[in-house]
Amino acid sequence: MPKPSHLAALGVARESTRGTAAAPTMWIPWRTLTPKDDVMLIDDKGQRGAAVESFGIVQGQKGSTLDFGGDVFADSIGFPLVSLLPDVTVTGAAAPYVTTFSTLNSGDTQPPGQTYTIFDPLGTWQYPGEQLSELGFKWNADGLFEYSSKATGWTYVPGTTPTVSNTAVKPVANWTILTKIAGTTMFVIDGELTIKRAVTAIRGANGSQNPYAIWSGDVSVEGKLTLVMEDASQKTIFQNSTAQSLDVSFLAGSGATQTGVQLHCTTAVWSEGTQSYGKDYIELPVSFRTYGNTTDIGASGGYSPIKVTLTNAMPSGTYK
Repeated sequence: MPKPSHLAALGVARESTRGTAAAPTMWIPWRTLTPKDDVMLIDDKGQRGAAVESFGIVQGQKGSTLDFGGDVFADSIGFPLVSLLPDVTVTGAAAPYVTTFSTLNSGDTQPPGQTYTIFDPLGTWQYPGEQLSELGFKWNADGLFEYSSKATGWTYVPGTTPTVSNTAVKPVANWTILTKIAGTTMFVIDGELTIKRAVTAIRGANGSQNPYAIWSGDVSVEGKLTLVMEDASQKTIFQNSTAQSLDVSFLAGSGATQTGVQLHCTTAVWSEGTQSYGKDYIELPVSFRTYGNTTDIGASGGYSPIKVTLTNAMPSGTYK
């Protein structure tokens, strides 16, 4: 009989030892979930006096990729974030705690290893050593604040049956999101912001089918906004390549149950900003990139193109 995919649960945990599977400490509600097991097959092409191209295979190295996404929850979204922005600072003596994520510019600059666990009617599949190469946010006039992500890691290992415990935090309605440009709240029809970091599986002859390391490169940020064009100010800013701040945020509740997310970029530059006449009113679709600066940094200093702040009940040590 077929097995229902809607019974699959996605869990995550930070690893004490990179690449060693850890039991889930948080479960993430998901909308899209696509694991891919990579197994290299090496052809045996040694000729044996026959008109045959290949005489079998030898199994090579292994690995995995994991694409997942869904609605933004102000607690679980910290796990994807720390895989791209591992400079983490937590303030507060009790809930709500405020956690900031920024580019790590000290030590090996690498994020912590994470284990993503998929528990479905067929078993428990643990994907250790995962590091994200991309985390994208989307918001528009209706629906919920959404994200999508891509990760690379080691091959899966079977796990024991876990106990699923879902978050009590609510997802975010898009109408509650505020977008500010240069400190002024702007009416945004829709928007996207994507944090990227190249991830390389370093492979070699080291006695293991797993990579020697999963290595994260430099951080970059890009995105798009659609504005109602009420005047020519943002088109002029595009023409002059003027850097300005960009904030995307929401805050809900009060006291210990308060939750919030803020994406802050001090140096956003429009790379496209030409008006559109496709509707009954004039729109201004803009594309942007953000650049390293000394304002969006964390405790490690240096430069960063973005700083992300979460408000939730998760204490220090949750994400890193």
